[in-house]
Amino acid sequence: MQKKEMLKLVAILGKMKQLKRQGWIKRQVKNPESDAEHSFSTAILAILLAPEHLDKLKCVKMALVHDLPEVVCGDHVPGELSAEEKRAMEHEAMQQVVKALGWPEFEDLFNEFEQAQTNEAKFVKALDGLDNVLTARFYESERLGGRLTDEFAASAYPKIMQSDEKCRDVLLDVLKYLA
Repeated sequence: MQKKEMLKLVAILGKMKQLKRQGWIKRQVKNPESDAEHSFSTAILAILLAPEHLDKLKCVKMALVHDLPEVVCGDHVPGELSAEEKRAMEHEAMQQVVKALGWPEFEDLFNEFEQAQTNEAKFVKALDGLDNVLTARFYESERLGGRLTDEFAASAYPKIMQSDEKCRDVLLDVLKYLA
């Protein structure tokens, strides 16, 4: 990596660490997590929960880059934009990130995540929702936000149900412990 790309990486990672997640802000959570914190937590879940039939490394990579476009286009909660607008905006933003860093694998992983056709992508989509449940539970236990766990569990459930049977069993067990 050249100096120019390294400086771009510094800026992108710095922005990801500063970008607070809008869903928590809208729910008036004190000191809400950043996109970087969410991506890290989702990656840890992938390491710990990925069943053996999945490509664990791919799941971890996908978890780490799934929100990367938001450093360019911002974080948007469901309902703010149409699905088409959000998809187009994030796709363009990911292309900008890839161009800045010269790392096309990020775009491939992001596209796979967005299309949710592979078992790995479906699993990471479910983890993305499940991490929100874990975070909501943490905010409740630390009294940083109101009752949030049930709302996010209800949102995560359909994503979990789109996973294959082995993934679904693991994820539903985790959800059961949290709700």
